[in-house]
Amino acid sequence: MKGNWPFGIACGTLLLGVSVFGFAGAATDAEDEAASTAVAAGRYNEAPMLAALVAAGELPPVDERLPENPSVLQPIEEVGTYGGTLRVFAVDPNPWNDLTESVERGGGLAKVAPDGSIVGDLAESFSTSPDQRTFTITLRAGTKWSDGAPFTVDDIIFMFEDLVWHEKVSTWNEYKSVHRLTKVDDRTVHLESDSPTPGLELKLITWQGGDWLLYQPKHYLEKWHIEHNPDADAIAKEEGFDNWAEALHAHFWWTPTLDKDKPTLHAWRFAELSPTTRIWERNPYYWKVDTANNQLPYVDSVVSTVVEKDVYTLKVISGEADVAFVRTSLDDYALYKENEEQGGYRVVLIPGLNGSDIGISLNLNHPEPWRAELYQDLRFRQALSMAINRDEVNEAAFFGLAAPRQTTTLPQNSYYKPEWENVAADYDPDAAGALLDEIGLTEKDRSGIRIGADGEPLQIVIEFPTPRISTEAMELVKEYWETVGVKVLLKPEANFGQRRQLNKHDARVDRANNEEVTEFAMGAEYHTCYRSRGVGETAQWVPCGSNHAWGHNWGRWLAADAAIKAGTHTLADFEGGEMPGEEPPEDVKMLDQWGQEWVKTEYGSPEYVELAQKIFDFQARNLVIIGVVGLKPVPLVAKRNIGNIPTGFTMGMEGSTGLNVHGDQFFFKN
Repeated sequence: MKGNWPFGIACGTLLLGVSVFGFAGAATDAEDEAASTAVAAGRYNEAPMLAALVAAGELPPVDERLPENPSVLQPIEEVGTYGGTLRVFAVDPNPWNDLTESVERGGGLAKVAPDGSIVGDLAESFSTSPDQRTFTITLRAGTKWSDGAPFTVDDIIFMFEDLVWHEKVSTWNEYKSVHRLTKVDDRTVHLESDSPTPGLELKLITWQGGDWLLYQPKHYLEKWHIEHNPDADAIAKEEGFDNWAEALHAHFWWTPTLDKDKPTLHAWRFAELSPTTRIWERNPYYWKVDTANNQLPYVDSVVSTVVEKDVYTLKVISGEADVAFVRTSLDDYALYKENEEQGGYRVVLIPGLNGSDIGISLNLNHPEPWRAELYQDLRFRQALSMAINRDEVNEAAFFGLAAPRQTTTLPQNSYYKPEWENVAADYDPDAAGALLDEIGLTEKDRSGIRIGADGEPLQIVIEFPTPRISTEAMELVKEYWETVGVKVLLKPEANFGQRRQLNKHDARVDRANNEEVTEFAMGAEYHTCYRSRGVGETAQWVPCGSNHAWGHNWGRWLAADAAIKAGTHTLADFEGGEMPGEEPPEDVKMLDQWGQEWVKTEYGSPEYVELAQKIFDFQARNLVIIGVVGLKPVPLVAKRNIGNIPTGFTMGMEGSTGLNVHGDQFFFKN
């Protein structure tokens, strides 16, 4: 593994407990005595509340609940203490909130070790065959679901064969290269592909290595599956569903969760589930320990309350939230700092994962030929880039905390080149104006706006998603471009997906997540049509497919070409027997070829680095996405008595939701 990531923070998970409303504090004498007895009797330590249940005969001893070889977590700061309830807030009932049931909170099958290697987490080990067509996963012996049932490869097979690959079940499939599964034994399974599939071990350390995509509790869900229970339709109708597939979906789906009784491998299990409140209590079978052999998590329970976004911010600055990070905003940074002392919290700025937080893509395939010709002129894109005062944007819109830079990859990535950040990035409106004159845009109207080839004042409509993209920053871009004679109409996007498919947009803005592992491993699923999994669809370095903004019609053509070459389509499958979209120039075809080759290379190999650099060299040379700022930090707010708060992202995280992985090691300091 390469790069400069903070490897010392291992991937974790979250746990909850019975004491829903109690703060951290001293355990009762009875709990202390029960805990001491349990420790003396076995290898592992456990929370006092669980030790009391063991003493009462209501729960097996901790050594019997843990795997034979549990995953060991190295705490960020120190070994914690047991007890307490973490209070958090959410802006909706979905999993993408603080310490809610996001897949990251459950941990992945693998994690990044302190030395940078990828090792098993929920899985004990994994391996890839020499031909990269068979990926073997071996689970930890004795791992159990939260109800005490064994976790086996049957749960992985059920996920693929009975959910992902079943024609009547609707779910996500982010393992498209996996074509068959072969069970070796209860702990070992082969994931088999028809062609070399590198990078599957990398997916295991991302959110794709968790319960949403890789495994589900077969022993619980098969009740609603017609191929496992002939009475499934009758049960579905009793529950008010039309058929078994609808009922099954309601019981296993996660956005939002509807069935609080479904067993989990997360640190906490549901105790209460309502539209406004979600309460989790400690999972007694959680499969992870710390370096002192304490079963995690440290905190007994988590309470999440759904509030409006403005109320969320008020809860944070008043100190009512023990931790907050998924829904915090750098826009509120001054507010967080102003109330830091009174609220009894600290603000930690987590260095951002977005290579670009504002990346502007002109539509190089614009349906008006004169605009397409203008937008494809590199001098035009260079002029627009040099007209932007990135330092001023950073200070005005981001408190000076982001990085003025072109749209490119992250500095910690193994293939990074520093010069990529600075191409045509110096603020020079005079040079920008000279380039526009050189192109031939010399005639201006009374207000100084240049006249386009259609005889009208040149105006570009820039569509951008709010609040993801700063309106204040875009207002400044508008001002800069109009200063050099290009009028701008800002349009907070509405139904951009449809407009993009119709190829009617001038320009679109979005972010680009360029974390190395996710960019490579998730792109590897698209062998015949590579696309980078950036946060925003604009941020796609290779125009294969139809979802990006800078070369939509080129992407359609390349996707069709790839499908024909792969044998999945013929020319007759396309309307009129003609290739869709527009045939791209040779350099764009080569870019596409580099992308397809890149995701088939061995991660970190010389070939991997060389191909990645070719892709990002192309971006730097051609400025297909004009960057403004990147690396915008994420504010993490935590009460001062909460321990093991992270200071950075780890490899495999796509954004702030990934920080949920650390929840199982949060603890209340005495």
